Amino acid sequence: MALQLVRGGGELDIPTREEIAAVVSAQMREMYRGVKWLRLPQMTGTPASSAVLIDEKANGPVGPEQGYAWSVLRVVIDGMTSGTTPDVINMYRNAATGQPPLWQFNGNNFGYTFGNLAVVLLSGDFLKFASVGTFAATGTIRVTGEVVEVPAEMLAKLAL
Repeated sequence: MALQLVRGGGELDIPTREEIAAVVSAQMREMYRGVKWLRLPQMTGTPASSAVLIDEKANGPVGPEQGYAWSVLRVVIDGMTSGTTPDVINMYRNAATGQPPLWQFNGNNFGYTFGNLAVVLLSGDFLKFASVGTFAATGTIRVTGEVVEVPAEMLAKLAL
């Protein structure tokens, strides 16, 4: 730090512009250390018997690796039938039965964005998608999106 002369002959230690920039830069690097933006691995499913299940059996588990957490930012499901009675697909964490869905998509509203920490997957969690009611589409249903990944102990960084 550069020494500055102040009235009365006293000395005051004031940081220079470069010193302040270095401290701020180090704080910004630390704030974003470990935070990664990722594309959600694409998942696909083919309807059968007027229903579709898009899960880990056909696509492998889609979720964070051990020691990491995901904040889901965007999910798009294309290939559904639209109209007055659109196809409907629910998004689940880990299982399509025995728990409420995280979100619901339909052929008219097939893409959504979520705020940080609105949909969180921890180590061992994975996404699963299942149709609701009669499903009219017969072609490939594709799930794409974006997530932010952090080491699990740094999940609070996403709340900033």
